[in-house]
Amino acid sequence: MPSLLQRVSVQGFASLREITLHPGHMSVLIGPNGSGKSNLLRVLKLLPLLRTQSLQRFVGEAGGASGLLHYGPRRTPVLTLEAEFTDGAQRFVYHVELAHAAGDRLLYTNEELRYQAAEDQEELAFSLGGGHWESALREYSPGDPLASFVARQMNRLIGGMSFFHVHDTSMSSALRAHARAVDDRYLRSDGSNLASYLCALKASEQAEEQIAWRRINALVSRIAPVVKELCPVRVSDTSVRLDWLDDRDEVFGVHQLSDGTLRAIALLTALAQPTSRLPAFISIDEPELGLHPAAIRLLIEQARAVATHTQVLFATQSETVLDYFEPEEVVVVEREQGYTALKTFTPEALEGWLEDYTLSEVFDKGLLGGQP
Repeated sequence: MPSLLQRVSVQGFASLREITLHPGHMSVLIGPNGSGKSNLLRVLKLLPLLRTQSLQRFVGEAGGASGLLHYGPRRTPVLTLEAEFTDGAQRFVYHVELAHAAGDRLLYTNEELRYQAAEDQEELAFSLGGGHWESALREYSPGDPLASFVARQMNRLIGGMSFFHVHDTSMSSALRAHARAVDDRYLRSDGSNLASYLCALKASEQAEEQIAWRRINALVSRIAPVVKELCPVRVSDTSVRLDWLDDRDEVFGVHQLSDGTLRAIALLTALAQPTSRLPAFISIDEPELGLHPAAIRLLIEQARAVATHTQVLFATQSETVLDYFEPEEVVVVEREQGYTALKTFTPEALEGWLEDYTLSEVFDKGLLGGQP
């Protein structure tokens, strides 16, 4: 894997008073309702949105900046985010400070890039300034070649972060609607362009994309044997719908897929897509929703299969999901005195317990924390 997200540090975001997450190739967050898992996922979603100059849209959709700051702007006037990446020996850091401003908005008071060519080299800092409403990262074009290089790399690294929240599978959801034919470059976080994305893979003449198309179909058939093959169809020059062939060669529409099957198709597509299309970092919220235990196992197995090419982070409320992870891959999320705290473990710390119990049983006994 050429690059890794090594660290995300947050100060002052909702329940995240001050936390640092160190994701690995595979990670899983677990904790009760209200512990702060969703807030941590929102930060992972926010970082790539900053790059695309979508901060004010994010703030507006959240109901204003006051609801994003830890106990409001009186207690927390400034929100700080920092993401650290490594690419070989090189280290890249993106640092932003966002202050509460008039109109219940957030204003950049500091945006900065840091770069270290190697561990024994000096860390260099490049300021993108302050006083702007949207990130200056994409438009940053200094005369210094090194600063330009660091900015290009940071755009690539942050742009490689993707978030999948495929919860709405209702009959009126975008996941079941016709997709725009031209919207097929990447799979959207809500799966709304699933039909057009699959259609592009099916029609592609590239060997890698044909292999991925067959792989996705094979995985879907293992989860839902009734689905013999997915059949995305162009209904016009502008739209695509997702049909499917059953085990008796009858064609059905996407509205005749169960919620769990449709959700599994979207998540498997995200994880089994061609390597060249894979985001560098994927976070998936509550993969267990609506899925049979065998489907959950297959989904996590596929995630582990691609973990050499991309980092995968799951957030779950299902303790049984833990049995597919190693102790060092688990992050327990708890709420302590009004703020979120993260707990991690080493195999040595649980060695005695894991000789007799599964990881889910250890969690159920309350030995890892994270209980309601």
